[in-house]
Amino acid sequence: MPELAVRLEDEALFVVPGSGALWVYDFGNKTKVLRDANEGNSGPVFQVAQATVGGMKLFLVLPTFAAATLTEQDRIFSMLAEHDPDRPVALVVEQSEGRVVIVAGVAELVAPAAAAAAVVRTCWEWDESPGFSIVVDQRDHFVTAKHDGETWQASVHKG
Repeated sequence: MPELAVRLEDEALFVVPGSGALWVYDFGNKTKVLRDANEGNSGPVFQVAQATVGGMKLFLVLPTFAAATLTEQDRIFSMLAEHDPDRPVALVVEQSEGRVVIVAGVAELVAPAAAAAAVVRTCWEWDESPGFSIVVDQRDHFVTAKHDGETWQASVHKG
């Protein structure tokens, strides 16, 4: 498979499925609330990378402390679909050094989600693995990510 250009937006979203809260953080210490929490402000926070891979814009949801429960997954998918219905959602359910497991649910999202995950692991999470074993919807892939001085590129190979 050819290399895919990967661009991460400067703003990350944060979602709290238990309370319905959704906000943007732009890494310049600016936070903008997009949706206030309801009275039951509880539950874990999930970080969401907004990525463009090739020509596809997508959300990549990352666990901050633990993987989302099935109920939280449903809520995350619906909240992000409400926020931007044109952007598919891929959800990281497990990650460790050099390895990521993702639920995407859409065949067209498999390679872009794998590419985005490798770039996020490399540049946001400081994972210096030379390549990544990435499983998307139970399909194994080997992904390498590199920065050419201007853009991120990811090569996704069926594994």
